[in-house]
Amino acid sequence: GLEVGYWLPKLSKILGVQCTEALQHLQYEDYLKLECQVRHSWEKKALQKLLKIPDNKATSEELQKQHLERTKQRQEVAKQVLNELTETPKSRSQSQDAVRQKAEAQWQAMEIPKEFQPAPKKPLADVLESNSKQLEQQESSVCRRENIPDTEVLRQASGGLALQGIYRTSRAEDVLAKREQLIRVPEGFQLIGPEKGSVLERKEFSSNAAESSFTKSMEQLGFTISASAKAEFWRVSLGLGVDYSRSSQSEDTHQSNSEQSYFCITKYQYIPLASCFFQRHQLLLSDAALQELQHVEQLLSFTREEDKPKLLESFFHRFGSHVDQGPLHFGGIFWWKAYTEGFRDEHQEKVKRQTSDALNSFVGASLGGFGASGGGASTVSISSSKASVEDQARESSLTDIQLYVVNTGGPSETDSLSQWKNGLVSNNSTWCVIDRGFQLIPVWEVILCNHSRDFQSVYGMSSALRAAYKALTNQSVDTTFREELASAEEEARDFMEFVKTWEGTVDERKLLMLMDLKEDLNAKTKNPSVWIEVCLSDKALQEVLVNTVRSCQESPPENSTSIKALLWSLLDPHINSVKNFPKSSFIMQWIFQTEHRLPKTPKAFEFEQLVETLQQMMEHIHAVTYTPGTSATAIQKAKIEATWSTICVIHSSLQSLQERAQKDMQLLVLLIATSTGYQVDSNTFQRLLGHEEIQYMAKAMEAAHEQYVNLKEQDADRAEASLLLTGLTVTPESQELSPEQKRERLVFMERHMKGLWSSGIKNLLQKHRECKDWEMLECDLYKTMLSGSKSKANQATANQEFFHLLKRLGLESHYPGKMGMGDFHIICKTSLHDRQPSKDQELPFHFLQKLLTVDYRVRYLTCREGSN
Repeated sequence: GLEVGYWLPKLSKILGVQCTEALQHLQYEDYLKLECQVRHSWEKKALQKLLKIPDNKATSEELQKQHLERTKQRQEVAKQVLNELTETPKSRSQSQDAVRQKAEAQWQAMEIPKEFQPAPKKPLADVLESNSKQLEQQESSVCRRENIPDTEVLRQASGGLALQGIYRTSRAEDVLAKREQLIRVPEGFQLIGPEKGSVLERKEFSSNAAESSFTKSMEQLGFTISASAKAEFWRVSLGLGVDYSRSSQSEDTHQSNSEQSYFCITKYQYIPLASCFFQRHQLLLSDAALQELQHVEQLLSFTREEDKPKLLESFFHRFGSHVDQGPLHFGGIFWWKAYTEGFRDEHQEKVKRQTSDALNSFVGASLGGFGASGGGASTVSISSSKASVEDQARESSLTDIQLYVVNTGGPSETDSLSQWKNGLVSNNSTWCVIDRGFQLIPVWEVILCNHSRDFQSVYGMSSALRAAYKALTNQSVDTTFREELASAEEEARDFMEFVKTWEGTVDERKLLMLMDLKEDLNAKTKNPSVWIEVCLSDKALQEVLVNTVRSCQESPPENSTSIKALLWSLLDPHINSVKNFPKSSFIMQWIFQTEHRLPKTPKAFEFEQLVETLQQMMEHIHAVTYTPGTSATAIQKAKIEATWSTICVIHSSLQSLQERAQKDMQLLVLLIATSTGYQVDSNTFQRLLGHEEIQYMAKAMEAAHEQYVNLKEQDADRAEASLLLTGLTVTPESQELSPEQKRERLVFMERHMKGLWSSGIKNLLQKHRECKDWEMLECDLYKTMLSGSKSKANQATANQEFFHLLKRLGLESHYPGKMGMGDFHIICKTSLHDRQPSKDQELPFHFLQKLLTVDYRVRYLTCREGSN
């Protein structure tokens, strides 16, 4: 039911999905990236169904109840089947296959994997006895249920591991070490259902060090990193990438000393029962971590640059450098381990096989009391499994095989998986952190996002942490642009989810949070695309902004000044780039309602008053900006006041000049204003004006006006040439205009003047009309502006002589204008005749032909008619 036109581009752009087959590989973290794009609540469920993501939004307490109910139902089924089996006559009237089918139904209800179900030849009486014992144990453990709040689970699980930081360096011992609490429990924290299901894994190790490293990483980092090679994502080698179960060249293969040989197999049941994911805006430093950094900030100003990394090193060792976003999983892991050592290399394969058989018997006993399903292993009971397997190993091998059970979370008093699992589910105070995901956020980004008010200079503190981390770890803190863009998009979507929780109108504090987000995104990507496409295009944010304006309309005008300033800063200049923002004009019109506050401007135009008003606004912004203790809001307010005053004085000036029919002066004002971003149609500027922009306008207008007025007193051609030249070159900050921009400006100027140019300027523009060589046009305009020593009479005489010469040479059709391709064909024809021209009309083509071939004889070219 999802709209194809909307969702296919999202899947392609956000997740890179190009075909339906790729959907089966998407996981919950991929779903999270899509979730914030939904437009209706039902689309979430549709997406989950499409990606086969379970609805894990149920609380952990609800899931506990559901799991216990399912467990009781399975036990009832198992008990009923057991009664049927017990009542089965011992005669052969009922086939063994029917009995076997009933037994398998019971094992399935008891969640016993097929590989650990008893062998077909096992006596039925033994099966029934074992089944009965297992049911008694499960029933006794499922009746007791204890529960603590989710926030306490977060604080207690694995000693508060979820709230601790990670010191991400290239050294495994740094990554795996425990740290102090780095972040607080997020406000309104609540666990949800697990993203992953239960997993039964097997690992083999050929050294004690490798097995210890794996166990340590599982305890500290969890399943996602330890059971895969994703640690490379963090640019750290944990030594876990080896496929121990496939490795034929383990580190002890080449050792001659039999005492150094070691082999271990472990099977573990990974059981996630709840999960959480820390959104970026939820992350706040713990009190201890915040106090430590605030203390460091006091010392930074007195510390030499080279000593600053040492000052922050203790913080990284104490709290870590990164926060683990998750997804974090809570639950338990049930381990079965078998190991042996001290064997000779030539016995390695036999020892591996015997250890594997022993572990299978041990796991089978723990799961259902049946032993291994293979025919070679003898039956062991759950109470004596370890001793029995060890005895068997001694008789058939050269070394002992040690077997034991380890529990991560859950009740510790049992070695039965089913009994342990029921105890784990029914008591969330026994849960551990069994997975921490692999998405890390550095401390300096947490500070920038959520602690702007807690430091004297949040950017200074953030920069110091970045620099210290880079110096201490020799790891780059700058990711590629693609990673930065992905990180910025994720941060923006996280914040938009936070915006959805805002009810009613928005106050200044929340608008400042949006300002911080905008600055952070632009700093990361050096591009406004994320702010435009993710934030300003978000329906929830649009609704919040519209509601804010509606609320302010009901308030006194003076109360909305800072809101207008902040809204303009948020929307300027990118509001026009948002493809779907229906109420944007409503917001902008409200922002530009200025009549109640702005100074009145004179209706009669005097150019000096225009420049004077600009200078006053420039000085006002400068004074507010550089006053000690001025807030960002006060500066924004000064800018918006100055911009509105500038809009009013420019609008008033243009109206006055139009009434006086002074189109040339009106054009001069428009040229300077539009070069600064003034929009003629809407009578607004593209962006909020600052000190530099207004200063540029004031200086440019004053200089252009003075030059134009002086030249107009001497000659109209010279004045209009200066006006055209100003339009083609004027731009702030010494920027250069592109040919396309110059073309647009020339079209604008000609349309505005509507043929009111002087005859000399008309001829000059006609000359350059067919082929726009902008450098040549500007050069001619500059020459025209500087010339003017000849009198009008002399110019008229010279023009007559010049036109007579053109007619005599047959060039009147080419001036003003340029020669075309046809004319060059004529020139080329002349090159076939090695003779001097005999007519005046032939002279120009011979002349040009000599020039084209760079022939020195062009200097002596003459026209000879007959004997003359």
